[in-house]
Amino acid sequence: MNCKILFRKELNDSECELSLLLVGDSDMKEINRLRRGKDKTTDVLSFPLEFDFSPLQKILPKNTSSDQKMFPPVALGEIVISIDTLQKQAKEIGHSEKDEFYRLLVHGFLHLLGYDHERGDKEEHIMKLKEDECLEILQGL
Repeated sequence: MNCKILFRKELNDSECELSLLLVGDSDMKEINRLRRGKDKTTDVLSFPLEFDFSPLQKILPKNTSSDQKMFPPVALGEIVISIDTLQKQAKEIGHSEKDEFYRLLVHGFLHLLGYDHERGDKEEHIMKLKEDECLEILQGL
């Protein structure tokens, strides 16, 4: 999958695992209500396994062929994407569902790494730049 290259780049070439759940709007609304207390659907949700992944990019070791087996894959968490909302947004934005899927996947992935656009304008700008960078990498593959 194209995303493997992106994930390994963002994780200093370390292996990672994440759970990806594709649901409809009704299930997404229920997950959002149960996990975040928000009684509405959304396009993507991320649930990290650790409390704070913001320093993760700096502390993960660079794997080389000799030490790759020493470190198990990093379990990041789960990403939930609403296919219904993905389809609506792709149509509204005017790009393919595949492009919208990658956009939502990257957005969720960055949340798992500790990026958070809801912490203020500066963090929103940083996350947007990182999203653009990641999507550019995916488009080049």
